[in-house]
Amino acid sequence: MKMENLLVGIAIGDAFGAGVEFQDRDWIRANVDFSKFINARGDIKIEEERKKIFTQNYSPWDYTDDTEMTIGVIKALLSKSTFSEKLLVEKWTEEYQKGIVEKGFGRNGHGSMSWYYNGEKTIDEIRDFQRNRFNPGNAPAMRSVPLGLIEEKMINNFAKINANATHPNINAIISSQCIAQATNYLIVKKGEAKNVIQYCKSQVELNESYENYFKQIEELGSYENLTNSDFEILCGRQPIPPPYFLSGIKGVPSDSKFTTGSVLYILKNSKDAFDALQKSIWLGGDVDSLASITTGIMAGRNGLESLPKFMLENVEGVPYLKQIAKSFEKIIIK
Repeated sequence: MKMENLLVGIAIGDAFGAGVEFQDRDWIRANVDFSKFINARGDIKIEEERKKIFTQNYSPWDYTDDTEMTIGVIKALLSKSTFSEKLLVEKWTEEYQKGIVEKGFGRNGHGSMSWYYNGEKTIDEIRDFQRNRFNPGNAPAMRSVPLGLIEEKMINNFAKINANATHPNINAIISSQCIAQATNYLIVKKGEAKNVIQYCKSQVELNESYENYFKQIEELGSYENLTNSDFEILCGRQPIPPPYFLSGIKGVPSDSKFTTGSVLYILKNSKDAFDALQKSIWLGGDVDSLASITTGIMAGRNGLESLPKFMLENVEGVPYLKQIAKSFEKIIIK
């Protein structure tokens, strides 16, 4: 049941967040009251010729690449093959192709992996693209939650493999490890949420950039009292500057480090899955990735009862998610 709650929570955070993804924080706070689904993808502030990336083949309540790739990680763990970069790419591709068979098109949301799926780049070329970026994408973080439920001594190694499969970049590796360790701490160890950042610092070898960032986040006050300067600490410069994506809005960019810090801060300050969902969406920016992680972890910790009924009834693929969860429950650490 714990795994079922976690996976459905991931999909709900992802799907609800996708509707208002890359909207400005102020717009979200003025227009989103969580009483209904809002599809604002056609209003994303981006060039018209690029807007179809977000609107083409998209339907409200569809989950995105966040949930799809998380499922791929679970299927790799369920496989009898050695957990490796190659196996992960195979499972992600299988899940992507499954979507094409069922829907007639690939699932919305993929970043650099879309180049691999459409044959534009090889997986090695994608790794080379991400390898030395100072702002690698947040895919390794968004799909690493299940890795927190495996045997503890394997978590950091498997999380590194998860990152290296597409983003062999130290900031991406640390993000994958921190999200997995946060999952382990809050769900398996049932640790106190107020200590989640300290726990990650004790389990993951951070670089100087993460050390300084986490120190600043720990000094922030309550979520409700965040100031403009606090949002700059949590999310980086505001509005988001280029080349961070999406530039020009206030919110969390598609960046491994800022996604990870925002996740840990929200987990530290949330009481249940719905509280985490709201706090994630209210930050603005790349909120579907943020909400998928935080809602999933808090649902795995405290259940789905706090989430509105309309979310549970409308999110895509619940029977499929429950089926996967049932298989995964048999191998996770209780």
